[in-house]
Amino acid sequence: MVSIGTPEESESTLVAAEAAPVVAQRLRRPSRELLATGALVNAGLAASSIFVSLYFYVSSSGSITKMALFAFGRYGGLIVMSVVVAGVFPEVAPRKLLRAGVAVTGIFYLSLIVLGHHATSLALPLGVFNGAAQGVYWFGVNTLIYDIVESDERGRYYGFNFAFLNVVNVVGPFGAGLVIAAIGGVAGYFAVFAASSAAFATAFLVSRCLRDTAGIGGVPVREALRLPWSQPDWGRIWTLVAFRGFKQTAGALGLIVLVALTTSSSAAQGEFAAASALAGVGTSILAGKVSPDRRGKVMWVGAGAFVVATGLLFHAGLASLLAYGIVTGLVYPAVMVPVASVILEAMDTDPLVNERRGGYVLSREIAVNVGRLGAVALLLLLLNLGSARMAVLVTVGVAAVLQLAVAGLATGSPVRSKQFA
Repeated sequence: MVSIGTPEESESTLVAAEAAPVVAQRLRRPSRELLATGALVNAGLAASSIFVSLYFYVSSSGSITKMALFAFGRYGGLIVMSVVVAGVFPEVAPRKLLRAGVAVTGIFYLSLIVLGHHATSLALPLGVFNGAAQGVYWFGVNTLIYDIVESDERGRYYGFNFAFLNVVNVVGPFGAGLVIAAIGGVAGYFAVFAASSAAFATAFLVSRCLRDTAGIGGVPVREALRLPWSQPDWGRIWTLVAFRGFKQTAGALGLIVLVALTTSSSAAQGEFAAASALAGVGTSILAGKVSPDRRGKVMWVGAGAFVVATGLLFHAGLASLLAYGIVTGLVYPAVMVPVASVILEAMDTDPLVNERRGGYVLSREIAVNVGRLGAVALLLLLLNLGSARMAVLVTVGVAAVLQLAVAGLATGSPVRSKQFA
């Protein structure tokens, strides 16, 4: 699962959440099947997501604005489609939503090939189309994770999920960069987009084995919007998720630009992404094994190290960028993996969570994409005030500092405070 958006949860009660933490020794079959489907989707995204943004950048003669407009449309589309799914398709099984999202995402990549150079002028609407497809997918998969993954599997599930994500983020961008460099021109990008479409087609077929669960039921948008205020602990989580979304987009867009300003090589883009992802494979698995009583210290250490490592970006050169990618790849799972479990546990504290799970998923999707839109908006604003490099550095720097807030919000929840003592 991506994120570049993060999965959600399994059914457990407030009593279970407050009991002594138990970690499953191995994932049960339904969780393994969901993990396999997500791995295929992540493989398709890993091979191409960097290069979709880079394609708009390169094909528009280095316009960061075009790349940002695509991102703005994408995250806006994610929010809108999440609201539409919740309001218009309340009885559709999450498995069907997941499969529909996967299919339409594959169509999006094929449309880039069909449109060719005309895609550049359609950056914003194509972003909306891609975001709408991803909105359907993430709403389905996040609900399925809550329904299928049991509470004692969460840490291990997310540990493996982020480890697999890092593996495909090594192989995908590195291989895609080599393909683009070898073929050359837009044909190289189209070859990568075709490979991603094939991965989504495979994920669509594999997802047939996933278990059907009940539809989310009627989810009044107003109720989802009120959750951060009506459920104080969820209000902290909502802010935490928004800050994490800000970081995801600031890093995704900013580092593409920094690498492009340093070297025009497509292969270098893949090498940077691969180095960062490779560094995080082992630490993702280790972070998934951290017990709840130790998560607070681990998250603070990870967030602090992430802030310090960001200072490397202020030294120009590819070597500094690679060092940043490796260090942050090593330390960020210490924040990312525990937070994923904390989100689910905050939902568990609501005795009506089974009836409201759709509202929580919608609220979370709104939060993460508000954060992402905030990062794009800040970047566009700073581009009008100064150089591209400074605009990116400020945006990425703000994202790094916000990870300290993420650690504080996750460990400062009054409902969960006993686990972080």
